[in-house]
Amino acid sequence: MIPRKISLVGLIILIALLFQDCIREEFHWGYQIGEITYSRNAVFLNSEELSLLKKSTSDSMIFSGLTSELKKITTNSILVTGVSDSTPFGLLRKVTKVDVIDSSVIVLYKDAVLTDAIMEGTVRLHEKLLEKDFRLKSKVEGVLVEGPSKSFDGLAITLDNFEIFHNGTAVAKLNGSIGISPEIDMTIEIEAGEIKRVDLSTTLNRIDELTLSSGSAFSGNNEIIGAEFIHCPIVINDLVFVPEIKISCGFSGMAAGGVSSGVRQDRVITSNISFENGAWSEAPMIHTESYDFSRPQVTDNSDLKIFSGIDISMKLFNTPVQTIKSVGYYALKAEKTSSPMWKLYTGSEGTDTVSAEILGLAKGCSSEMVIEESEIASADGN
Repeated sequence: MIPRKISLVGLIILIALLFQDCIREEFHWGYQIGEITYSRNAVFLNSEELSLLKKSTSDSMIFSGLTSELKKITTNSILVTGVSDSTPFGLLRKVTKVDVIDSSVIVLYKDAVLTDAIMEGTVRLHEKLLEKDFRLKSKVEGVLVEGPSKSFDGLAITLDNFEIFHNGTAVAKLNGSIGISPEIDMTIEIEAGEIKRVDLSTTLNRIDELTLSSGSAFSGNNEIIGAEFIHCPIVINDLVFVPEIKISCGFSGMAAGGVSSGVRQDRVITSNISFENGAWSEAPMIHTESYDFSRPQVTDNSDLKIFSGIDISMKLFNTPVQTIKSVGYYALKAEKTSSPMWKLYTGSEGTDTVSAEILGLAKGCSSEMVIEESEIASADGN
């Protein structure tokens, strides 16, 4: 009797251990790609499948045939779709219905989040965004796109008599250049299908050289998107990141007479945002700057702000995960009855925002990127 009891107890323990092992393996088993373990529900659609894609909409796909991957699709599958002409940003979707009719596969889906697809692992993105990896989406008159011979390897445009104000005979123009070289360092850690940690460090190397000229009085405010660019897809362990950049410039305020002024600013700005233990935090912004200017030619009162803006959207499967808005400016304040008659100031404004949507978090985070306005010159000769 005793040996039989021991054998029975041993059998129960063995079954329990096997059962626990199965549960553990069921949780951890999936598709290992680099440092990431995808869910067993993940289905990867790449060139073979996408060559059969006949139609793609916001909530469905239709394929003209079957492949081994397409046969895997069931309700609740998570589609991880690569880059193609029809899916330039890739797609991350949760399947709600699938039908095979004759030789066509019809897949209905809804939006998915990163943790629907990834069970555990670390997503690491470290990228310096260079001009050679961008293509121009659009630009307006008065904007020239720099060529490859320039020394600055970031994204840059040249302003050539760029009109920021035009009303009858009153015209104000900008000349100069705007350059940006962003460096993105992103780490996302996932455990048991949950975001555990996010670290985002973003450094902006900016060059803003803006010369304003107007032969008459003008006033108001105006911001114009001078050019838009899209980066080639950055694919990391089947995750598709696509950065987009808009460069804008404009003015606000008034000049009571003709005016000309020019300021060059070189800035390096670093923003750090983190998520850990269920909460967001931000580190103080780090920045360095240098400047040069030409003495303003102004004969009447003026209260003008001349600015250039950089808008960076880091998209993951076409959903923004980080958005940076950075505006550098200089201000010309003149009063003909004052001494000194005019003063020049520089400053910077902006935000670094992380979206919760694609990460599947309850809320995101927005960090201010502000450099206080400071005087750089005056009519006294400073």
